[in-house]
Amino acid sequence: MKTILLLAFALVVPCHLAADDEGHHHEDLTEAQLGTVHFPSSCSAAVQKPVERGVAMLHSFWYEEAEKEFEQIEKGDPQCAIAHWGVAMSLWHQLWNRPELAVLQRGGEQLKAAEHLHATAREKDYL
Repeated sequence: MKTILLLAFALVVPCHLAADDEGHHHEDLTEAQLGTVHFPSSCSAAVQKPVERGVAMLHSFWYEEAEKEFEQIEKGDPQCAIAHWGVAMSLWHQLWNRPELAVLQRGGEQLKAAEHLHATAREKDYL
């Protein structure tokens, strides 16, 4: 009896883990599936839509892509303080694992860089 239970457990657990990992993949998300976010910022109008997309990615736990999005925003508008916040937030995968010290330091550097840029009072609250 123990052997049968152990065998059943050994067969079920890998299937559950594979199904659980499925939620981390977002490659096929459309804009409609990602959702709409209204997140005003003091960044240039040219990067406002990407800022909102990046925030939507954060809220969808799509951290790697959100980080890329916010890094592109930094390039498109070097004065966009909230882009630095977005990169820092993308580095913190609070539901999956604890970040290594180097990752925490990188996030801290992003926030420190944002302190020297123009930001609204609301944006400063995020920073």
